[in-house]
Amino acid sequence: MEYLCEHLDETASVDTLQLEEFLREQRAAEINRLNYLSKKVDYLHTDLLYYRNIKSKMGAACYEVWKTIVKKVGGSPNCWRDVGHLLGVTQDDLNYIMNSLKDDPVDMVLKVFRQNEKATINKIVDAFIKLQRYDILLAIENPLCTMAEYFNKDDSGYQSDGKITGKKEIVTLKNLPNDLPAALNKNIVLQNNDPKRPKETLQPPVSKQEPAEKESPILFLTYAQDGLPTALNIQEYVSNWTEIPNVKVITLNNRREETYQNPEKFIREYFEKADYIVPIITTGYINEITSNNKNIPNTTENLDHKYVNFIYNLIVNNYIHATGCLNRKVRSVLPQNANVDLFSRMTMYPDLLPWTYETNFDEQFQEFLRKEP
Repeated sequence: MEYLCEHLDETASVDTLQLEEFLREQRAAEINRLNYLSKKVDYLHTDLLYYRNIKSKMGAACYEVWKTIVKKVGGSPNCWRDVGHLLGVTQDDLNYIMNSLKDDPVDMVLKVFRQNEKATINKIVDAFIKLQRYDILLAIENPLCTMAEYFNKDDSGYQSDGKITGKKEIVTLKNLPNDLPAALNKNIVLQNNDPKRPKETLQPPVSKQEPAEKESPILFLTYAQDGLPTALNIQEYVSNWTEIPNVKVITLNNRREETYQNPEKFIREYFEKADYIVPIITTGYINEITSNNKNIPNTTENLDHKYVNFIYNLIVNNYIHATGCLNRKVRSVLPQNANVDLFSRMTMYPDLLPWTYETNFDEQFQEFLRKEP
């Protein structure tokens, strides 16, 4: 009996050691995974945490990361100060946030930090790693990975500067308002202290020159098979315009020979040349851009339908990278027979929200082009 008890004790000890070893390995693997999280967001600027469009999946993902950070850091006493120190926020600024403001201190630290052009989200992740706050890293892991997916377009085909550098440019938002108080607002300080800032002087009157003749506008239509009738109607409308002559309407089906030579090159070239990209939002169009089989070759003879996904990737990256989530190039059209289900699905795509309806296109687009500078 005594031998049996000793044997059981030894077995229990071995099992306990194995369990402890297993848990240590599991913990080490988890920590390594969380450490790698920093690399996934090393090109995303902290400005993106303040992209607010809850109706879109991308906006919801950005908000979820911001909310999780604010709640988790704010739930620990003085953690926001530690994070602020590691992010380079000065002691004076931290004291001002604590003693003079009623705003959430975590949010204030993030807003002060994001004023730096190189304030990428990976630096926030690195701060949590240095503080060994793996509980916070674990909480933000899923929302952060989800958010990164929306900005990780390796084969987007869009280069904002026209060059391939081999290194990802920092993705940020343009024209995001800085609502920090003056004492923390670096833009105010930089503007006042900029030695290169030109002094206001009286300038002699400049003779007015005749405005240069504007080139003819180019509209690039993109649509799925069920959008073809609307595309034909739009082309007919434009061909009858007299007050705004020579407007060019580009479709791939109408430029088959040029498209066949090098489809991607032709599309990218005219995407840049076009004044406006005009997606025709139909059920088929939404189905194409949300398809789970994007890597399967599309064998349809309708070239516009075939390259819907490729053009949509260009739209997304122009929307995110070039304009900072401001829609300056896309003017979507909703067909006259659109159903209710299509409206609900469109809300997930802020870059495709309808600009006009097919029935209003003729009058509204002419008026719009007349007012263009």
